[in-house]
Amino acid sequence: MTQELSTPNARSSPIDWLFGELYGMYGNQFLDKFRSGHIVDDVDTGIENMKIVWTEKIRSRHMTMGELKRGLSACDRVKFPPSWSEFLELCKPSVDPLTAYYEAVAGVQARAAGEMGTWSHPAIYWAAMPLAFDLGTQSYSQIKGRWERALSEQMDRGEWESIPVPMLQIEAPGKGKLSKEGAAKMIDNLNAAGVLEPKTDHTYWYRNILAREKKGDRTLTMIQKKFAHEAAEAHGYQL
Repeated sequence: MTQELSTPNARSSPIDWLFGELYGMYGNQFLDKFRSGHIVDDVDTGIENMKIVWTEKIRSRHMTMGELKRGLSACDRVKFPPSWSEFLELCKPSVDPLTAYYEAVAGVQARAAGEMGTWSHPAIYWAAMPLAFDLGTQSYSQIKGRWERALSEQMDRGEWESIPVPMLQIEAPGKGKLSKEGAAKMIDNLNAAGVLEPKTDHTYWYRNILAREKKGDRTLTMIQKKFAHEAAEAHGYQL
């Protein structure tokens, strides 16, 4: 295991910690998936073999402790103990590149207008920003290769900075005199966006999705709602 997989309990190995967490959540239902019935020195060889298999899979995918914790958090909504493939999907959710592309195009357009944009996952935002101009001027077939690479690289990170609040676009000087009421409104807008204050709301993207879901917005995708719920739980946000 790599050093980045050090566990909260320094006396336990990462895989023992992970299996212990899953056992705490599911009890014998989890261990029964791997038991072979062959006992050596009070140890079930089936369980030990699965620990070896999971360890190798975690190592080969360079998974971080943050990703494992994300998978464990997502297990709160999974009724039955996950297999390896199911747990991997919880740790590293797959994102459809085409769906993410259209989300990125809309998000880039919203950012250009000084709006936050709707982002189902921070990785889509961070993949989109370096390609913002091309997303606005090229078709999916033209940008497909670069977009899929950028998105894949971001998803592999496992951890992302929060999505920043956009700077509002202000009319250039000399293009009309701003009234006192207009100036006051601009200041109010800048304050609301956090531009004039150091406080930045990094929770807006998922709170917005949760609010839309609560209102019955049927345009939301399952992946948007899934990521929003995971982020809310990670931040202790009351749903």
